[in-house]
Parts: sequence; C-alpha cells; structure tokens
Amino acid sequence: MNKIQLPENEYHRLKVLYEYRILDTESEEIFDDLVQLAADLCETPIACISLVDAEREWFKSKVGLTVSEVPRNVGFGSYTILQNEILIIPDTLQETRFANNPLVISEPYLRFYAGVPLINSSGVALGCLCVMDFVPRNLSAKEQTALKYISKQVILNIELNFNKKSDHSKIRDLTQAIPIPLMIFRVSDGLILYANSELMQTFQLSYEELCNTKIADLYDEISELNSLIETLSSNGYLHGQEILFKRKDGSFIWAITSLQYLSFNQDIVILIVFYDITKRKHTETQLREQNEFLQSIFQNIPLMIALNDINGKILWVNQNLEQTLGWNLQDFQTYDVFAELYPNLEYRQSVIDFIESAQPVWKDFRNHLRDGRTMDTSWTNVRLPKGETLGIGKDITARKQTEQALKAQAEREQLMRTIAQRIRQSLNLQEILNATVKEVRDLLQVDRVVVYQFAPDMSGQIVAESVVAGWTVALGIKIEDMCFQSGAGLQYHQGRKRATSNIYTAGLTDCHLNLLAQFEVKANLVVPILLESSGENSGSGLWGLLIAHQCSAPREWEENQLDLLDQLTVQIAIAIQQSSIFQQAQIEIEQRQKAEVQLRSALAEKEVLLKEVHHRVKNNLQIVSSLLQLQSHTTKDTEVIKALRESQNRIESISLIHKNLYTSPNIGQLDIFEYINNLTSSLLTSYQIVPDKIIIETQIDSVKLNVDEAIACGLVVNELISNAIKHAFPNQQQGLIIIKLHKLDNNIELVVQDNGIGLPEGLDWKNTNSLGLSLVYDLVTEQLEGNITVERNQGTLFHIQFPQLT
Repeated sequence: MNKIQLPENEYHRLKVLYEYRILDTESEEIFDDLVQLAADLCETPIACISLVDAEREWFKSKVGLTVSEVPRNVGFGSYTILQNEILIIPDTLQETRFANNPLVISEPYLRFYAGVPLINSSGVALGCLCVMDFVPRNLSAKEQTALKYISKQVILNIELNFNKKSDHSKIRDLTQAIPIPLMIFRVSDGLILYANSELMQTFQLSYEELCNTKIADLYDEISELNSLIETLSSNGYLHGQEILFKRKDGSFIWAITSLQYLSFNQDIVILIVFYDITKRKHTETQLREQNEFLQSIFQNIPLMIALNDINGKILWVNQNLEQTLGWNLQDFQTYDVFAELYPNLEYRQSVIDFIESAQPVWKDFRNHLRDGRTMDTSWTNVRLPKGETLGIGKDITARKQTEQALKAQAEREQLMRTIAQRIRQSLNLQEILNATVKEVRDLLQVDRVVVYQFAPDMSGQIVAESVVAGWTVALGIKIEDMCFQSGAGLQYHQGRKRATSNIYTAGLTDCHLNLLAQFEVKANLVVPILLESSGENSGSGLWGLLIAHQCSAPREWEENQLDLLDQLTVQIAIAIQQSSIFQQAQIEIEQRQKAEVQLRSALAEKEVLLKEVHHRVKNNLQIVSSLLQLQSHTTKDTEVIKALRESQNRIESISLIHKNLYTSPNIGQLDIFEYINNLTSSLLTSYQIVPDKIIIETQIDSVKLNVDEAIACGLVVNELISNAIKHAFPNQQQGLIIIKLHKLDNNIELVVQDNGIGLPEGLDWKNTNSLGLSLVYDLVTEQLEGNITVERNQGTLFHIQFPQLT
C-alpha cells in the first residue's frame, strides 16, 4: 500500500481536533440523524461521519458499518481531508490508490466512495462526511449539493457543542470552587444544567443521575415552584426563601435558598444557592436560634466573589460584593474601580500583585467605599483550570475592631501589671509616680501626663510629669488655683472623672481656662486620686489628680482611655498608702529598736541579779549543809547521824539546783538531764557506795523545768534513791537503780525503779512514819500537782506523772 500523504498543517490540525474533545465520545442523536439523512438522500447502504486522528479514522456516527474505527492508512478520510471539495471514487478497483485497500478487497468490499471534508470556521479539516456502496456508481449534482449541505450542518453542530462544552466547563469550574451548594436550571423546561459537588452530596445524587433531572423532580410542590418563579421574574432575585425539596429516595430536605435570574447561551436560567436546614426544621428551638442567622446569611450572601480572566479583567461579581463595596459589575467593566477602592498607587499595585499571584491564602486589605467610608476586608484566590482567578472576600471590619480593642485592652492590662509590679518592688512613691506618668503618656500618645497633689488649702503642685519635648514643663510649679480654693473642685471629692475634647467649648470657668492656657492645654482627661480612711472618720479623701493633656490640638477621647486613668488612680492610691504605711513603720521600727535596747539592758541587769541571788542561796545552803555535817561529828547516836545526813542530802539537792541555775544560759529554766546525773553521783558519794556495788542507770530526756518544779522533782528523786540505797540492798548485795524521765505531750513522766528486796509486805507507804516517803507523796500530789503509783514486783517501781508548767 502507498504511504499516506499528510496535510501541510497536520500538527495544527490535530491540536484543533483535540480541543473539540469529540473523539471517543458517545453517539449523539443530531449526528446520527445527519448520517441517516445522507444515506437516504444518496441512496447508499453506508454513510458515516469520521474524524481523522493521528493514527486512525474514528467514526462519530455511522450507518451500515459495524466497526468504530479503521487505521488511518486504510481509511478513505485521509485522502478526503487533503482537498477542499468533495472526493468521489466511482470504482475503487479502477483507482491505483485503492485497488489493494483492505476495505476494497475484503469486508466490506467497498466499490464506491464519496466524501466531503469537514472544515471548521478557521479552515481546518477535522474529518469527513462520506457515503459508500458495494457496487460502482456515481452521484448526481443534486446529491453532491445535498451532501455538502449536510456536511456544513455537521461542522456547525460540532462547533456548537464545543462552545457549549467550553462554557459548561467554565461554569462547572466556577460552581465547584464555591463552597456552598448551588445549581443552575433552565427556565423554559426546568432542566438542571449544572450542580456543584456540594449540592450532589446534599441530595445524595451522582452526576449521571442528575444529568436528566428537572427542578420539578426535586421540588415538593410544583404550584409553589411556579409561584416562586413568577415572583422571581418580577424581582430579578430572591433571598432567604425556605423551600422543601425531596431526594430521589423520597426523603425530604428543607433549605434556605437564594435565587437569581441569569442569561446564558440565549437561555434564561436560574441560579439557586441554598443551605440545608432540615435538622433545624425538626427542632423548634433550633429554628428560633438559627433563623436569624440563616436569614442574615442569605439576605446578603456571606462571601464576596469576583471572577477575573487571565488578563485580570473582572468577568463577574456576586450581589454580596456589589452591596458590600458599593460597585456593581458594570462599574468594574467601564470604570477604574480599583483606583477608587485603593487610592494609593503603591498599595493598589500590591493588591493587583496578590490577585495575579492567585495565592490560596487569606490576606487583609483596607478598602475605600463609594460613600467615603473605609472597610477592612480579607481575600483569598482560587486558580481555575482555564487560567481565570476566583477571588473570595469577606468583610472583617468587626474582626479588626475587635483585634484593635483586644490590643488596646492588652496594652492597658500590661500597663496595670507594670505599675502594680513597681508598687510591689519599690516603696519609693516618687519612683512609682514617675513611671506611671511615662507609661500612660506612651500608651495614650498624649503631649503631657501629670500627677497633681493638693495641699490642705486646696492649692497644689505637680509632683510627677512626663511631657513631650517642646511643651512647657510644669513639674514642681506651685499652682494657686482660685477655682479649687473657692470650692469648684467638689465634684472631684465625689469621685467624678472628666474627659474634655476641647477646653474652649466645654463651658469651663475663666479661672480654669486661664490655668489650662498657661500650660498650652487644648484637651484633657482628669481623674481624682482618692484615699480611703478608716476609724471614726472613715470614707475617701481627695489626695490629688491624674491628668492627661493634649496640647497640640483638641482631641476626641475614648471611654476606655478615661477608664484606664480611673483604674490607675486605684494603683496610685495603693502606692501612696503603702508609702505612708512604710514611713510609719520606719518610725515605729526606730522607736521599737530604742525600746529593745532599753529592755535588753534591763534584762541583762535582771539576769545578773538573779544569778547573784541563786549563787548566794547556793552558798547559804552549802553553809547549812556544812553545819549539819559538823553537827553529825558532835554526836555518836547513829540515828541522829543518819537523820543529819539525810537532811544534808536534801539541802545538797536544793543547792545543786541553784548552782545549775546561776550557771545556766537560761536563768529561769533548769535542764533536768544534767541535774539528775549530778544528783545521783552526789548521793553515791554521800553514802560511800563501793563502785559497781550499786549501779544507777538513767534514761532522761532533755527537759526544761522551772525553779519550783526542779526543786520538787529533785527532792523526790533524792528521797527515792536514798531509800533504795539504804533499804533495797541489805548485806552489801549488788543492785541496780533505774531512773527514767520523759515528756509525754504536756506531762512529765518520772520512773524510779530498783531490783532490790522491795517494800515490806503490808506496808502502807502513803501512811508511814518514814519522813522520806511522806515527803515524796506530798511533793508529788501537792507541789507538782501530779499522781504517784507503786509496783512491787521483783523490786520496787515508783511511777510518777505531773504536768509541765510554763
């Protein structure tokens, strides 16, 4: 077979063919009808519309053929597209080019072919309209004319479909980019032309199911639909309409809708945008709560939307954008609206650069509206497949105002924390006042901030000031204000604060105006500093004023600025009172230090005196002990000597107490641990006990006792140990005496135990002639206010408990 010849514009021809997106598409009724018409007019068994691809000839519509395509080097269309007029081959076997063609020498055995090239409006051949027969033949002039006419209808429908698909694609891209359910239907027959994915998801429909769906199929009441369309036709658009729709499965869905007429491809269509409110309809409470919100959304679509072409020209804007910015679509197309929205050339260029960049991020802009107002908006971009840009914007004026209010509030709170921290860190009132006026001036951006302090005669002076360079310095100047001294400042005593935007229109007295003019004041904020007082004359007193001056020009003040000064005066009052308390405390500390020195001196003298007393008592007791010892040497009566020795031991126990007291660092308290250990050693020596014959063990806590308790406790221990040494271990037998003294809560527990022979059977130790035991009982029960018990088991155990006195 001969190699096929390619058209000179083959590359461009294929590019145009592919742009039509018609290859491998489903059969269409209009093309099928045109093919059948060609076969009928030419009276041929075969007719087809073919498109010549790079490697094949594909049949869009066909009659009498079973195959859908043939190789390009086999098909007759490859030859037809090389010429501008009809190609007729009366007998294919007689043509060298086709004599060996598989379509001629095998099925379907073609002997006749006539084809008209399908040339579009730009002169590009896409394929051909052809008729074929199994026998040789020819076409009459009338049949050739008819075939050419039909070919024009074919190319006309191909281009019409292409234009529709292009428009459809643009609208589809637009609708898919808008994040709310919407659809477009034709008014003439109610056919739904387009629906975005949000809508199909809401109605649980696939694209195939929606292709042949009419609006009436989704509407519950046809009469209501007709009424709605009638109302829409008179208004042009409707917002906030509650409509009951139905799904394919029979379930219902309530929606708030917005409807608007549009013109598209010479058809009148309606755009419906809606929000599903089914759940809200089922709950009456939710209906009341959401109705206002939903109504407000659909009274004015919550997003501004603008469609720009690849050159930045505005193709379409929604109604919300028109209502929000005050410019309609015609204005954008005939007027330089951007110059009005963004008067500053450099700022305007930054907006245009952002749109052209098509960045999918939100960015804030300041717009100048048609009525002269300014508005804060935020915009983002969506790049569409065809290169257009979809701009989506929203009014963020309220958010910006909130941000500014929060920023101002944060600055005020930071100032309050700074002042409060300075008050905590410093007791210097002047430092606190200086810091306050500087921070307030920086925050309010005023020319001067001062703290004014009143004298008792209602004159006063500036005690702290922060002023912008170039304005009169008022710090330290004594001010004789006759207005205050005549009682005009009573309102400040009552806590009144004042904001004056212009001192010359505020109705101030002449004396007040003259005073303010002296310091170049044009506007000011004044808040009283009140100090709380307690006692019989409790209440608040006027200490001074916190004042902010605007000297350059009159100024409108904000309410929160006056409140800020009011809050600061509370902190200043705290600082003043804290400073006053600190000064009083300093005076009291000085007085207390002087008194403490005097008390320490007196106490030292008292301690010396007491130690001297204890020393002399101890010496006197030692003299008495020595006298008793001398007396024992003048008699040979053993009972008398024993009595004198016992008395001497008792005096020695008391003397030992006074000795420990005057050597103790705490002259009023005695450490019982050291005392008892010294006492037991003295008793063993007094009775001349052989070492290791009688052992005394002590388990004594370090307990402090006063003088009276120590003497009584010492005598008790002296008597019990003396009795044990004399009577518990006869015949010089070995023995053990245990002394325990512990503190239990507020009580003292004393145990004296021996392992001797024990008390005689039948002895009532409480009622005995023994002076020692009687003395023990009386000392414990009366002197120490305690109790005593005795256990007679393998020796004797005295258990004593008495309260510790302070």
